[in-house]
This record gives sequence, structure tokens and C-alpha cells, in this order.
Amino acid sequence: MSKPLELVATCALGLEDLLARELLELGVANPAPLRGAVGFRGDWVDVWRGNWRLRTANRLLVSLDSWPAENGDALAAGAARLIARRERAWGGLACASLFQPHRTLALRSTSSASRVRDVRWINQKVKDGLVDAQREIYGRRSSVDRSSPDLALRVWLRKDQATLLLDTSGEPLDRRGYRIRTTEAPVRENIAAACVMAAGWDGRGPVVDPMCGSGTLLAEAANWALGRAPGALRKAWGFQRLPNYSHPRFRDVMNEAIPAPGPDVELYGVDRSPTAVEASRMNLARARLDDRATLARADAFDYAPPASPGLLLVNPPYGERLEGGREQWRRLGDLLKQRYRGWRAVVLAGDEHRGKHVGLRPSLRLPVRNGPLDARILLFEIY
Repeated sequence: MSKPLELVATCALGLEDLLARELLELGVANPAPLRGAVGFRGDWVDVWRGNWRLRTANRLLVSLDSWPAENGDALAAGAARLIARRERAWGGLACASLFQPHRTLALRSTSSASRVRDVRWINQKVKDGLVDAQREIYGRRSSVDRSSPDLALRVWLRKDQATLLLDTSGEPLDRRGYRIRTTEAPVRENIAAACVMAAGWDGRGPVVDPMCGSGTLLAEAANWALGRAPGALRKAWGFQRLPNYSHPRFRDVMNEAIPAPGPDVELYGVDRSPTAVEASRMNLARARLDDRATLARADAFDYAPPASPGLLLVNPPYGERLEGGREQWRRLGDLLKQRYRGWRAVVLAGDEHRGKHVGLRPSLRLPVRNGPLDARILLFEIY
């Protein structure tokens, strides 16, 4: 029986606990939250399932090897030793098969608390070690393809210890495939999914976004409620280019039942911008949700929501987009108290200071990174 794979699912800073909860729900034992990631053990089916079903993850990586690397020569030597160990295998995937010279590769590196800090130098030295060992063994080497490599490799250099990882996702997992039209400063899909998960919503009642932008929050809420895999519209993953990929086995993963707590979910989105409303309409249609969505051009502060309590999700302008300053946030708090009593409301706020101006005490305040911006997921239970 082969040893389990050492796996890492990466995520935006702040989402580690939500991602660990997702992995537990997928049957993973003892996921370990890290900084911007969750480590766990599993097999290749877990790799495929994670890429297909994880909503808050960015990428899923397989750890290949780790070695001391205090300088460039040590980086190259460790990479070369890995190629030389042709019998080495990861869950049945042999090193000799993975690093065949006809496979293109690309490397990306990070460094922290290490003597070697230049990530370009790290890339160069690890690449040199890999391809020099290939030349010695096979008489030829892999080519570098930075745009669409067969092997997307990551090097993490931490305290002079190098770890080489294989990216099995390809495109980041937040690129679901339904957002064909965008708006200014849209919320990323994995952050939107985190807003839904943080709400503790049971899938009942309508979902309203009174500043809907490109419709991402609505789409992620509906896909969770309907039990639709976040990978359902994707066309490709990195793991499909690996020699151990089995389409029949991946098809079995795709056919697994996913809990669907809100089969009758209805979506309501409004925005002052006609461009945003049209973007939401196109994106929700691409997500096969247009039959559940009612969209309108309106001001959030004039909109009358459905009578039945449900889930409100909103990403109000903040950072450079903030309009009205504190007064705008006070108006939002008044809106929640006056028109959304009995609802759960999740607000993606720019920072803790502005979140306080809502005038309600959040039951959850979760700091996250929304792209380049610091943000906070605030949950309000409005009574």
C-alpha cells in the first residue's frame, strides 16, 4: 500500500478555518490550518475531489520533496537528487514517469526567513538541478513553458528549507467559468463562497444582494444551496495532464452526490448601474441560474426585499471606491434594521473601523484578503 500524499490546499489569508471545514466535510482526517493554506494527507482521488468541490481554495498542491537549501548550489543539488531517485513515487505516480523530458515545466517560488531571497534565482537554480539531472539520465531535458506547462511546480523556501510542490489545479480554482462579464472591483468567487459559508445559512429563504455588481455573491450562494460543484463549468485542471490521470475515476468523482440544502432557492439582485445589472444577468445565465434570478436596476436604499426572511449578501463600495464615508455605512445599518429584520446579513467590509459604523454588533468578524485589499466578513443576525 502506497504512502498517503502530502497535500496543501491554498487559500486567501483568513479563510484557513473555512477551508479546513470544507475538507472535513469531504472526509479528510485532521486537516491542519497553515498561513494561507491547509495541509492534509490523502490520495489522488482526494486531489481530484478537492479540485472539483472546494469552494474557498485557490489551488491544490502535492508536496514532492523537501531538502536543506542555504544557497543556490544546495537548491540545485536537492532538485537533481529528486530526479535521480527514479523509483520515488507519490501515491503510485513514479518520479521517472512524472519527470519525463517530453513534459514541459514552469516554476514559481517564494522565500521567507532564508538566505536566498531572490525568487528568480531560486527558480533558476531549481530548474537547473532538474534539467541537468534529466540530461544525465535521459540525454535530453524538459522545455520551459510558462503559459501552459505540463508540470506547474512551486518552490517554497522557508528558513533555508526548500519544498518542491506540484500544482494540480492549473488555473486558480476561483475561476469558476461563469463570470464572463465583470464590473469594478468584483469580489472573487472564493471570497464570495466564504461569505456564504460564514453565514451559517441553512439554504432556506431568498437570497438578496442589493448592490449585486457582477452577481458573484448570488451565484456562489445558489451553487452552494443547489449542491453544484464549483468546478462544474471548468474545462480543464492541471491533474488531467499527469500520467496517472484516469478519466473514468474522475467521472465517478464528478457524479458523487453533493448536499443540496436549498433546492428551491430564489435570487434577487439590484444595482444602481445598468452595466452591473446586465453583467449579473449574463453571468447568472452562464451559471445556469437565470431561471432563479430576479434582477432590477434600483438603489439599495429604495429596494423592498421579499417578505420571507432569508440571506442578504452585500459587498458595498470600500477602499478607493468608498462613497459617502461613515454616513454610507450608517445608512446601510439603518437599511438592515428597517427592512431585513429576521434575516441573516453578511457584509464584506473594507476594514474593522468602517464595519463598526454599521451600528450593529456582528456575531462574526472574519479578517480576509479580497485580492489586494484587506477586508472583513461581517455576519449580522438581525432581530
